[in-house]
Amino acid sequence: MEEAINKKSYLQICTLSTSTSNFTYSELSKLLNIEEEGIEEWAIEAIQNKIIDAKIDQFNEEIIIKSHIMREIKAPEWKAIQIKIQLWKEKFEAMRHVLAATEGSGQ
Repeated sequence: MEEAINKKSYLQICTLSTSTSNFTYSELSKLLNIEEEGIEEWAIEAIQNKIIDAKIDQFNEEIIIKSHIMREIKAPEWKAIQIKIQLWKEKFEAMRHVLAATEGSGQ
């Protein structure tokens, strides 16, 4: 029974939006329907099973999820990826302009 509950919680975590990464133990407890005392153990198992890439912040009682496997990439996820890539492009373009201006200013 416990294995089925874990699999259900893994599926739930895989449907999360990638825009939020910090979750308190309390938030995850409610989201995954797991006792708050079991959240750290759940996170350790999820990390070991490569369901999530995360850090456990015991002091602040948070799980910082860097990434998680996705069941299926749908339009909202593609849009989020597209936005991130566009931001990277803009940052690289800004860096290119700074470097070009630095090179042209007398070096």
